[in-house]
Amino acid sequence: MRGTVAAFLAFGLLLLGGCSRGSGPASVPADVASVQQAFVKAVERAVPAVVNIRTVTALPRGSGSSRQRRDRQRIQDYLTDMTDENGGMENSLGSGVIVADDGLIVTNEHVIRDADEIIVRLWNRSEYPARVVGADARTDVALLRIQPSGKLPVAVLGDSGRLKVGEWAIAVGNPFGLESTVTLGVISATGRTDLGVESTDDFIQTDASINPGNSGGPLLNTRGEVVGINTAMVSAGQGIGFAIPINTVMAVEQELARSGSIRRGWLGVGIQALTPELAESFGVKGEKGILVNGVSPHGPAEKGGLRGGDIITSFRGKPVSGLKEFQKQVASASPGSTVSMEILRGGKRARVEVTLAEMEGQAARPPYRKTPVDAWGLAVEGVSPRAVRDLGIEGGVEVSYVDAAGPAWEGGIREGDILLRINREPVGSVETYRRALAGLPKGQMASVLLWREGTRMYVAFRAR
Repeated sequence: MRGTVAAFLAFGLLLLGGCSRGSGPASVPADVASVQQAFVKAVERAVPAVVNIRTVTALPRGSGSSRQRRDRQRIQDYLTDMTDENGGMENSLGSGVIVADDGLIVTNEHVIRDADEIIVRLWNRSEYPARVVGADARTDVALLRIQPSGKLPVAVLGDSGRLKVGEWAIAVGNPFGLESTVTLGVISATGRTDLGVESTDDFIQTDASINPGNSGGPLLNTRGEVVGINTAMVSAGQGIGFAIPINTVMAVEQELARSGSIRRGWLGVGIQALTPELAESFGVKGEKGILVNGVSPHGPAEKGGLRGGDIITSFRGKPVSGLKEFQKQVASASPGSTVSMEILRGGKRARVEVTLAEMEGQAARPPYRKTPVDAWGLAVEGVSPRAVRDLGIEGGVEVSYVDAAGPAWEGGIREGDILLRINREPVGSVETYRRALAGLPKGQMASVLLWREGTRMYVAFRAR
């Protein structure tokens, strides 16, 4: 790690060589060593809280029983050039940041979008399955939870509102699967809004290298504090990457932790900038605000009396001067709340009150299912005679759910597996499976023969 950070200090060496105090050459190495050590400490402080995230889309999206999903998987098995060793579709690889020692992790929404399985690897290379607490596509923020065996190292959060252009920036992540990679640069810009995305939030721009796999990882300051979550790069250029300000991320994280989704206000208007020329043409020369160029039929704005050609000058008593600012003001208001706006219409001032609706968007994810499980952490169901015949097996029970905290998960059993034998004894039905479990003494090592995607395999684990 120390060598990695040192490799990115060449530019710093040049700067320090020109501004170091004293005229003797001996003063330069001391200054350089001090700066280098500061970077090393910053990285060492942050890296234990950075995780690797890999997701697998094992089956096509859609409803259906686990047996139906398994049948569809047989077709997908032919796509061997696109599958990993487990037969699942590798959907994305990214990074994340631990924000609570009990296993709460922040990442990008696009990293875990449509994932059937999410695996988190910690800095010590231990792995845990993760569930999605909530996700928000508009800000590209997602919140995951794992169940670690002990307390985890937590990232130290900075204040993105105090960032200055020209400050050093350190990006940490897993680009192309290369874990704990560190890149160094500066804050190139703040408040970027012209990126062609739907988000109403501002972005931090940096020239610290951000590559595929860095998404969801932290952007650090020289104290090792997280000031942003890396989210995008410009593929056509070099040294142009973007991060979501950590202040925005944590505001979203708190709401996701509470409800699993973000509710935003919707006004139902089309707006554009009020240029000096437009202001003059509307007879309000010198006024500041935004111009309404359209109103959604039957939407909140129309019901509240807004019309095309109105100029909105204030929202909830605060002056309105820019499009992004106004969009953020509306989105941050609670759906169902009534807001007051000052407008200019025909050169005259007026006040309107509008009851906001909810912005259409990503629905809240269903709560984490709490399926009843047995002593192994499994929920099982019978296998139909037709499935037994089609699969060429002698019977068994199919795993419909695996508790990640149970011994079966640790032993390698996964949803969709069919358990054929326990300790060499056939498992012909759910009843025989339950009797087999009941007859196993606690602490005894159990061997299980299972069928998975056309292959038989043994796993072993200790019963609890």
